[in-house]
Amino acid sequence: MKAKFVWWWKIIKQYLTNCTIHGVKYLVNDQLSYIERLFWLIFCALSWYGCANMINDVVRNYIQYPVALTTETTYVDWQTSFPTVAFCITSTSAIKKYFKRNPGLFTNYSNPNFLRASTEDLLSLYQEMRVPCEEFLAECTWNNVKFDCCTEFQELRKTGVGYCIAMNTFHLKPGVHFFVNRTVKYGDLIVDIRLDAKMKKYLFAGFTVHLLNNLKLPMLNNVGMDEIRIKAGKTTRVEFIMKDTFNEVGVKNIAAEHRGCRFRDEILANNLFNIYSSDSCYLEVIIERMIKLCGCVNFYYLVPQGARACNGTETVCIIANKTNIDLQSLRDEKCLPDCEGTLLLVNRLEPSEYDTPSQMYARLHFTLLSHPTVRYRRYVVNDLLDVIVSVGSAVGLFMGASILSIFELPYWLFVRRDRIA
Repeated sequence: MKAKFVWWWKIIKQYLTNCTIHGVKYLVNDQLSYIERLFWLIFCALSWYGCANMINDVVRNYIQYPVALTTETTYVDWQTSFPTVAFCITSTSAIKKYFKRNPGLFTNYSNPNFLRASTEDLLSLYQEMRVPCEEFLAECTWNNVKFDCCTEFQELRKTGVGYCIAMNTFHLKPGVHFFVNRTVKYGDLIVDIRLDAKMKKYLFAGFTVHLLNNLKLPMLNNVGMDEIRIKAGKTTRVEFIMKDTFNEVGVKNIAAEHRGCRFRDEILANNLFNIYSSDSCYLEVIIERMIKLCGCVNFYYLVPQGARACNGTETVCIIANKTNIDLQSLRDEKCLPDCEGTLLLVNRLEPSEYDTPSQMYARLHFTLLSHPTVRYRRYVVNDLLDVIVSVGSAVGLFMGASILSIFELPYWLFVRRDRIA
């Protein structure tokens, strides 16, 4: 055993004597006194400690602070997406027989007969809200050019708000193709809504208008926020400005957990929606909680494959567990913010007589007040190459080593054993 230990010590001693790491050869030099060897041991240890601390700081910054945000004002060549416009029928007279408010908000029911409602009864109530686009929207204009409303406005999947149609959103197949850039300097969208007797029955029972960035969805946390009002024979003007977020190419190479956001094509496992957004992720959290706590899904929400919609009695269970279903902590834990998206600052004006088509219509005029002059740019602060360079510099500064020093280890430990006396 002793002979084997002596053999290995000679191999290690040979390596330390011949390697290019500074200072270590003095530790095994038999011609030096023990005091000199102790001197070199202390200062080698201090150097190694300083090197380890520097490398630890570099790696920690790479993991915790890989990206940063700044602002840009070189706006000449920018292309900014026009916001998403969504219309939602949130309730009908039939729904209001059972619920005081939107049932997707998990509100209390008001009719005891609701307890006897079957799943099919509730789903049929939802189907009543699905008004054909042709009966709903009359005329649409983009920068003084008319287009077919129903080609652009498509039905969104259930989000807990009601029946919603939207345009210029990443959540629908047409995608986003209304932009403002150096050639399209203005952003004016005018939508005329029919208000005949049939439509008034739907629109005034429960109707919301949403102006969102292209990744957001109308859902329970924004259904009643900053309401946009419409009135028959009047125009509601909605003015806004936009601040876009631009990501440099290297940002996507950073892990989502480290950059603190997620791109729309970074879909999670078992995703119910076609793209990722913080809103769609939050909806999935809500749906998962409903299934876990009550075994079914509220009929205003998308029902995953293998699950089922609730009947009246089970919907009461969801209402009773509202606090446990809509947990902000679960959203923060599971859902990262969006890396992309546009910040909107909106000014909603009261409906006026300005440029109104007739009493049979309500007009919505969405107008961009000024071309975007500021945007946010997310860039990589510490990429992998920076880490490699910084680590190499630390090792070279404190130890005098290089990448070739790594190959000396197997060379002197295994190849040149023949020099051992």
